[in-house]
Amino acid sequence: MLRSNIISQCRRLLSTGTTKTWASKTTAPSLKASTHYRDALLDGIPSTGPPSLRSRKYKQRYSSPEGINEAFDVAYDFLKSKSEAAYAKAAEAKDPQEKAQLETQAELHNPEVNFNFAYNEKLENDTQYIDYELPVYRELKKKHWENYGQMLTMQRLETLAAIPDTLPTLEPKAEISLKFQNHTGVNRWVEAGKKLSSNATTFPPSVKIQEFDALDLTKGKYTILIVNPDVPDIENNTYKTQIAWGLSNLSITYNDNFINPAKLLKDEGKYNEIISYLPPVPEKNLPAQRFVTWVFRQGEQSLDIQLQKRDFDIRQFVEDFKLEAIGAHIWRSEWDLNVREVRELYGLPQGTVFAKVKGTRRLR
Repeated sequence: MLRSNIISQCRRLLSTGTTKTWASKTTAPSLKASTHYRDALLDGIPSTGPPSLRSRKYKQRYSSPEGINEAFDVAYDFLKSKSEAAYAKAAEAKDPQEKAQLETQAELHNPEVNFNFAYNEKLENDTQYIDYELPVYRELKKKHWENYGQMLTMQRLETLAAIPDTLPTLEPKAEISLKFQNHTGVNRWVEAGKKLSSNATTFPPSVKIQEFDALDLTKGKYTILIVNPDVPDIENNTYKTQIAWGLSNLSITYNDNFINPAKLLKDEGKYNEIISYLPPVPEKNLPAQRFVTWVFRQGEQSLDIQLQKRDFDIRQFVEDFKLEAIGAHIWRSEWDLNVREVRELYGLPQGTVFAKVKGTRRLR
């Protein structure tokens, strides 16, 4: 074993650059890291120590477990042969779903793919590192989302009663992410259920729709509805639902799926604005309002309706136009000192100040 280890190390020292490649038909991008990292990942740890160790002292002290590089070589060759077999089956597959599954299987254990996904940003869609057109990256992202993001979003939707107050249920199929890019400098992804100031939500949000299924996205269209189920209905001493913003006939790809103001201006005429954006302007002394963003697949049909009134029955709307809910997001808003400025900016009347009065019934 010692002799074979010495021979292996000498072979590595004499070799120039990475010698290993994945399956011959691989479509995954190469590792976007330094040559030293790539060589270590694919050819094993060099005698000079792991490149992840920056200190020369620790590199000199490092000693690889005996036989680890030989074991890695055997495992690599075995997985590579399985990948070749999967690609061969994928080349003969006629069903798109089956083809995507086989291509995913072929790349799922590719060290470069796993390194790219583990050590790069997963939400910003930088295709030089993570290309969601490749089914393997969609599968890795889906598992990553299901392990945390999906559970968090569903927990917030249900505990805040957005389900069933807006729609009765949801079987999430896509990851819906949201941020507000505006003059305030707030440019970060919003955690589901978070309370946002009226200053942050003055202008429309940007919505990211990450599909995971193997779909023909050149044909399908999408609808986004943002509803507020906490608008005071004083006459009936209850609350009603209003629509804050609505977009339809949206087109996306697996990578170009960020619906932001810049994209909407660029694609003007290619989508339909169901109703213009109305920012949160909650009333003083009332509980926080919920703003629920629903995303739907609308199929190949065109949805060109434009609404004039804010009062909105989202369940009836979804049923009428046969929309398929695939994901949702929620944030909350309550009165703050900036609400008056937002009302003035949008030409809205002054709000109502609610107060507790002894002997009267509250709205909720």
